[in-house]
Amino acid sequence: MIFNTTHLNTEKKEIIHKLVGRSFSIWEILFLKKKGSHRMIIEDFSQNFNKYFKINNDLLYGSIEIREKGIIIRISINRETISWLIPYYKLTIYNSKNFNIYSNEDFIKFKKDKYYIMNKKFVRSLINEKAFYSKKFSVN
Repeated sequence: MIFNTTHLNTEKKEIIHKLVGRSFSIWEILFLKKKGSHRMIIEDFSQNFNKYFKINNDLLYGSIEIREKGIIIRISINRETISWLIPYYKLTIYNSKNFNIYSNEDFIKFKKDKYYIMNKKFVRSLINEKAFYSKKFSVN
């Protein structure tokens, strides 16, 4: 789900908590290292994002936040914050020429540059978190 989260009301907060869970506590962030990424440059995105991003030559930056049941990709543009909520069961990650995140028919491709290198440890923890979540619900 993609929507504007510049101003959060209780309805939007409930949608976020229902889809990707609550944010981690301070203890989990500090001691278990569950947190978000640094910003990364967005190289390409699916057409569903076009209605939120006006075509211009500015660089788009995005960051990823790990939640209990999924992730939130936040993109700040023109003093607004666009959030893409992805539950783990819909999350697909490809690590090729770009760092790609897919869910349903939507995608974001992050450029592999110095920002990506800063986030390599975070990307590993994101993949581990998805695997841990998937393992909880696997059928033996």
